[in-house]
Amino acid sequence: MWIDPPGYFCRAPGLPQVKFAFTNYGISLGLQAVQRHPDRVARINAFFDAYRSGDEYDREAITHVMACTSHFPGEFLRRNWPPEGKTDLAADQ
Repeated sequence: MWIDPPGYFCRAPGLPQVKFAFTNYGISLGLQAVQRHPDRVARINAFFDAYRSGDEYDREAITHVMACTSHFPGEFLRRNWPPEGKTDLAADQ
């Protein structure tokens, strides 16, 4: 579902024109978490820095929070996860 060019993931197969910044920023964070496709991360960020859909999602705060998270992942990408010796984190819930 990667659309190249310009560099984003479409919403669904067969719908290359449908794109959402929020979901692409989430994909970006996931790619950064597993240290894969840094070129795509950069292109997603560059594309959505300039792209405006013209709908309410351009104004929704959560989209901007996700943009910041994608650009500055910080604690979301902790390198020591899961904690040493912990294999069944669901049991702690």
